[in-house]
Amino acid sequence: MRALEPGDPRSAGRLRILARIGAGGMGTIYFGRSAGGRPAAVKVLHAEFARDPAYRERFRREADVTRAVGGRFGPGVLDADPGADRPWLATEFLPSVSLREAVEMLGPLPAGPVRALAAGVAEALASVHGAGVVHLDVKPANVLLTADGPRLIDFGVAAFAGGPPDGERAGTPGFMSPEQAEGGPAGPASDVFSFGATLVYACTGAAPSGGSLQGVADEGLRAAVAACLRPDPDDRPTVAELVSAFAGEPSGGWPPAVAARIAHRAAEAANPPVPVPVPRRSVGRPVALAGGVLAAAAVGAAAVLAVPGTDERPAAVASRPSARPAGTIPPSANRTAARTLEFYVFGSSRLESLTITVNGKRTAVRDRRLPYRKVVRIPAEPTSWRLDYRFGEGTFAIAVSVDGSERGGAGGSSRGPDVTDSAEGTV
Repeated sequence: MRALEPGDPRSAGRLRILARIGAGGMGTIYFGRSAGGRPAAVKVLHAEFARDPAYRERFRREADVTRAVGGRFGPGVLDADPGADRPWLATEFLPSVSLREAVEMLGPLPAGPVRALAAGVAEALASVHGAGVVHLDVKPANVLLTADGPRLIDFGVAAFAGGPPDGERAGTPGFMSPEQAEGGPAGPASDVFSFGATLVYACTGAAPSGGSLQGVADEGLRAAVAACLRPDPDDRPTVAELVSAFAGEPSGGWPPAVAARIAHRAAEAANPPVPVPVPRRSVGRPVALAGGVLAAAAVGAAAVLAVPGTDERPAAVASRPSARPAGTIPPSANRTAARTLEFYVFGSSRLESLTITVNGKRTAVRDRRLPYRKVVRIPAEPTSWRLDYRFGEGTFAIAVSVDGSERGGAGGSSRGPDVTDSAEGTV
């Protein structure tokens, strides 16, 4: 989650908006709470789309479909106002990790978790189709792994009829059925194809290509996926047959690093970040961020911020000398030229050692209890980072975010010897 910015809404109907979760193609997703304190994910249509009648109609249809489908296998609708100046839709907040995130973090998943995933998503599709809806965009990013099993989300292109809404070509390349990719009528069998492609991604880390399923090692999964990916929709199994095929698979059972990240997001919901106040444009006077919790350690191309949960007060990285007091922001400062790079480490393990290298500048810590957080201000230009770490017995996960949006990470577990490894990237 990210702190609310000065221009973000603070309410939607009777819901309070408390933090940013992320942004999609049509709107921004916020974290909020109902009047009774129930956590919610609030999708607010982007201002430019709110002025377009076609997008407003699509948003209204998404709210209707989500309300019709909501239940155990999808997000329940708490409230919505498609007719507002900025249309919004509030659904229950699900502490979770998307399948795409899980695979990006850990690589291909073991057969056991994939079977549990298949069982849950098959039941979710049975619920969706039972409501007379075709999802049309089943893919790893729209499958959430929660503590009590998978959920299917995002009904932005779903339809009550068996074809793309308004005759448009809906879906995501790599996960669309052949009939969907060609712009033809797409019914429940199209979702079955996408279901199979999503299982291939879970098993291999990539969408199916050229019909090869060599990366799907489990024989039962390979047979089920091959049936789902048949070119002719009439030859594919029905969702009812898929539910039966995966019946009895245990719910959840995600890898330890995934479970740790789900727990972290539940903790975030219990204590969302404090909104960033409007900065006061005064020279020689520090500007406090996040209610005084975050404060700039230095002004320059890259400086480290002190953040709650950090076990040490970090030293500046590549900071430039300045005559201004630390944290002072001059009126002429270009505040869009810098970004925030965050490393968040959590889990049941103990951090034996961690070296963070950002654009060649290193920060090292040893023997720390989790969670541990380090935040670095970086320039707008591409920035390289590297983590060299060692963890003791237990589980651990590392989330790497830029301006609140996750851009990478790592994770694992150990029951014996320490885990020593590294991760790196460019943001």
